Amino acid sequence: MLDSCGSAFHIWLRLGGLHLIRYALLAAASLALFTGPAEAKSDPPPISAYGTLPAISSVSLSPSGGVMASINTIDGKRYILVRTMAGETVLAVPIGENKVRRLKWADDSHLLVEVTKATYWLYETNEIELGTTVSIDVKARKSAVLFDNMPKFLPFHGGRTSAYQINGHAYAFIENTPREGKSGIGRLQSETNSFYIRGFPDYWKIDLDTNKVELFAHGAPDIDGWVVDPTTDSVAAYANFNQMNSTWSLYHGSKLLMSKRSSRLAIDLLGLGRTPGSVLVLDQTDGDKLIEVEADGTITPLFANRAVTDYYFSPTTGLLQGVQLDGAQLVFFDKKRQDRMAALSRAFPGKAVVYHGATDGLERVVLHTDGVGDSGTYYIVDMATHKADVLDNDYPGVPSDQVGASRIYAYKASDGMALDGVLTLPPGRDPTRLPIVVLPHGGPIGIYDRAQFDWMAQAFASRGYAVFQPNYRGSGDHGAAYKDAGFGEFGRKMLTDMSDGLKALVKDGIVDPKRACIVGFSYGGYAAMAGITVQQGLYRCAVAGSGISDIAAMTDWIQQREGSPSAGLTYWRQEIGQDAAGGPSARSISPDALARQADAPLLLIHGTEDSVVPYEQSKLMLAAMNRAGKPVEMITTKGEDHWLSHADTRVQTLTAALDFVQKHNPAN
Repeated sequence: MLDSCGSAFHIWLRLGGLHLIRYALLAAASLALFTGPAEAKSDPPPISAYGTLPAISSVSLSPSGGVMASINTIDGKRYILVRTMAGETVLAVPIGENKVRRLKWADDSHLLVEVTKATYWLYETNEIELGTTVSIDVKARKSAVLFDNMPKFLPFHGGRTSAYQINGHAYAFIENTPREGKSGIGRLQSETNSFYIRGFPDYWKIDLDTNKVELFAHGAPDIDGWVVDPTTDSVAAYANFNQMNSTWSLYHGSKLLMSKRSSRLAIDLLGLGRTPGSVLVLDQTDGDKLIEVEADGTITPLFANRAVTDYYFSPTTGLLQGVQLDGAQLVFFDKKRQDRMAALSRAFPGKAVVYHGATDGLERVVLHTDGVGDSGTYYIVDMATHKADVLDNDYPGVPSDQVGASRIYAYKASDGMALDGVLTLPPGRDPTRLPIVVLPHGGPIGIYDRAQFDWMAQAFASRGYAVFQPNYRGSGDHGAAYKDAGFGEFGRKMLTDMSDGLKALVKDGIVDPKRACIVGFSYGGYAAMAGITVQQGLYRCAVAGSGISDIAAMTDWIQQREGSPSAGLTYWRQEIGQDAAGGPSARSISPDALARQADAPLLLIHGTEDSVVPYEQSKLMLAAMNRAGKPVEMITTKGEDHWLSHADTRVQTLTAALDFVQKHNPAN
C-alpha cells in the first residue's frame, strides 16, 4: 500500500520492478457473433470467475498507435502491460495492491499511471481518496513518482491530469498545493496530517524527461479547474466556483466568458471544444446542456435535449472529436470518422459496442463489446487491413453459454412516470415465475445501468435468479427531466420505483413475488436496508454493502468533512430533500431509526477504508438491528474501499452475498 509520502510506490515501479513476461495478443477474432441467447450446456463456473477483477481493463492506445497499455490479471497477479501491435510485451509492471485508476499516454514513450489511496486529511479525522501519478518512460525503462522527493510538494494531488507532447517533449499538467506560499506564508500546518492553511492548488507543468516542475497557472481559493491548449502551450480557460453564493464562472485570462448560479454543483469544465481556443462545458443546472464556449464568449449549444455519457478528445491536440449519447449512440464530428465507426458498430450486431480511443487518423481503434454470449471483449482494429484482433476477455472464466441474456425492461411507476431497468435472466431457464434479486445501482443521481455484462448480476443469474437493475428516477442516461426527478426522492419515490418494477415483473409472469431479495451497494446498500424498513412486505432478505443507514449522521459527517456552506453538503441535502419545505425528516427515511420495522434478515458488508460512506454507517445499522432483536449479520472487509478495488475482498463480498440470498431465498 502507499504510505503517507508515496515512497512505497517505488517498490514496484523502480527499474528493478519492470520485467518482461510472455503475453501476446490472442488469435485474430472472428466477427461471427451470437444472435440470440445460447442454451446453457456447461455447469456454472465458480463464483470467483465473476468476482475476480477483470482479466483486462483500462486499455489505452498511444498517440501514434504503435503501442498500447492495459491493466491485466495474469495467474492471479495484476500488471500494467505495454505491448506492440504485433503482440510483443515491451514492459510488464506488477501492480500489487496499489489501486490504479487510469492509464494515459503523453506520447509514444511516456505513460502516466494514476493511483489513488484513502488517507487521512483535515485534522486526521476524515479519509478521502488522494491521487498520485507515476510516469513510466517505456523506452528508457525507468519510472518516477511525480512531485516525489521535492521538499516543496507532497506527492498527492487532485484534479484531472492532462498530458501532451509539446515541441517534441512530453509534459504532464497537474494541480498541486505546494507546502509554502507567497511571501513565506506557510501552507502546510502539519506534515503528519497534510492539512493546508491555504487549501487551494496551483497548476503545474512537469517535463516527463527531466521531472522538472514549473508553475503553469496561479491558483485562487475558488478555482474549479483549468484546461490546457497544447497547440499554444497555454491555459485555454479556467473555471471558478464561489461556494458562498453558488456561482460558477468561466474565464479566458482575465475575461469573463460566462457565469451562472448553480446550487447543485452541476456545471463542469470538461476540456477543449471542437476548435482551437474553444472549451467544452456541461451545464446541468436546468436540463442537460452541453455547450461550446469560444474565447470571445460565443456560446454554441451541442446536442440539445440529449444526455452525453462520454467524451472523446484527440490525444495530440486535445480537441473534442466525438461523444457518446444516451442509448450508447456514438457521434463524431468528422464525417469520415463517423462513417467508419458506424461500420464498426454494425460488425458486432446484438452487442454493446464502446469506443475506447483511436489514433488521430483512425488507423487503429480500440473497441469493447459485451452482450449475448460475450462477457466482455477488447478488440484492436486495424482499419487498413479490416482486421479485428482480440486483446483479451474481461471474464475468461465465464463460458459464452453461461452469459445470461440482458435486456432493457420498460415499466411505469405508480405515479405514471415511464421508467426502465435492466433484466438479466438465468441461462437456460424458462423465464416464468423465477426467483429474483433486485440490484439497484449506487450514485444515486446521474448513475445508470445498461444492458451489458455486469459481473454481480451475472453471478446471481448463474445460480438461477432473475436479476433486475432498476433505473429509478434520478438515474442518468435518460435526459435531464428523468435525472432531476430524483432530487428529494432519496427515501421516497426512488424506493417505490424499484418495487414498482418488481410488481411489473410479477404481473408479466416473469418472477415469483414470494421469492424476492434486494442486494445493493452504496445508494443501493441504502435501498436494500430501506427495502425492509422504510418499506415492508417485499423482500425475503436484504444485502447492504457500503450503505447509508443514518441520514442525520451522514449529513453531519459531510458537514464536518467539507464545512458549511459547501457545494457537496448543498448537493447532498438536495438529494435527500432537506433543502425544501416539507422535505422528509432524517428519521423518517433512516433505516437504523426504523430497525424495529425490519421484516427480513439483513446482511451488512462494509470496507474499513471506505472514504465515501463511513464504515460506522453499517455499524450503526448492526447495533440498531440487534437492539430491535432482528436477524442481522455483518462482514467487515479489511482494507477494502468503496469501489471493491481488491480481488480477494471482491470475491469474499460476492460469495457472502450469494450465500446469504441462497440461504433465505433458494433458487430451486
